[in-house]
Amino acid sequence: MRKVSSLSDLGFMRNCIFETIISTYSIKNLPNAAPMGVMTDDMHRLIIKPYTTSQTYRNILLQKCAVVNITSDPVIYYKTAFKDANYSSKVPLGWFEKANRVNAPKLKNADACIEVEVTEIENKRDRAKVFCEVLNIVPAKIFPKAYCRATFALIESIIHATRIKVFLSKDEKKVEELTKLVKYYDALVGKVAPRSVYSDIMKENLKRIENWKAKDKIEKT
Repeated sequence: MRKVSSLSDLGFMRNCIFETIISTYSIKNLPNAAPMGVMTDDMHRLIIKPYTTSQTYRNILLQKCAVVNITSDPVIYYKTAFKDANYSSKVPLGWFEKANRVNAPKLKNADACIEVEVTEIENKRDRAKVFCEVLNIVPAKIFPKAYCRATFALIESIIHATRIKVFLSKDEKKVEELTKLVKYYDALVGKVAPRSVYSDIMKENLKRIENWKAKDKIEKT
C-alpha cells in the first residue's frame, strides 16, 4: 500500500469542491453518513458546509469531529444520500467501523478516510461553515479503476436530486433546471450502462424526484 500523508496525495487542490461522504456519530453513538462537498483553502484543513437542519450538522455540533470518506462508487453515494433505498431505511451498520483517532465512524469500503477534528464553526443562514483540522489520513485501497461515464453521471444525478428536494418549495425554475440535468444523465447511463445497477438506480432516482414533485403539487393546491 502506497503511503498517503497529505491531502494532495488524495488529489485535493486549493479552493476546489470535492464530493465526499461525511460520517458522524449521533448522541447515542449511532452512525450516520451523507454525501457532502468539502474543500481546502490551505492544503492543511478541510471546510465542510452542512445544512443546519441536517443530522450531519447536529452530530458535528455534538461530537466536534467527523470522517471524510473518499469513494468513486456511486452506489455508496446513493445509499447514503437516500436512506430509504436501504433495508429498514438506514445505511447498514455493517458498512461502518470506528475511526482510529476521532469519535466518528468511517466507511469500510471507502477508497480513503480522512479523520478530522472541528476547530471552528460559522453559521450563515441555513448552512454552516465548519473548519476541520486533519488528524489522520487512512488509505484503504489504492487501485487503478477502469473509467465508465455512468459513474460520473450517476454521482452528479444523486447530488442534483438532493438539491431538488431542498429547492422544491423555494425555486421552481431551479428545480426544472436540475431535473433536466438528471434526465440528461439518465439518457447517458442508459447508453453506456444499460441493464446495470447504475441504470436501476437512475430509474429509482427519477421516480423519487417525480414523487416529490407530485407531493409538493398536492400540498400547494
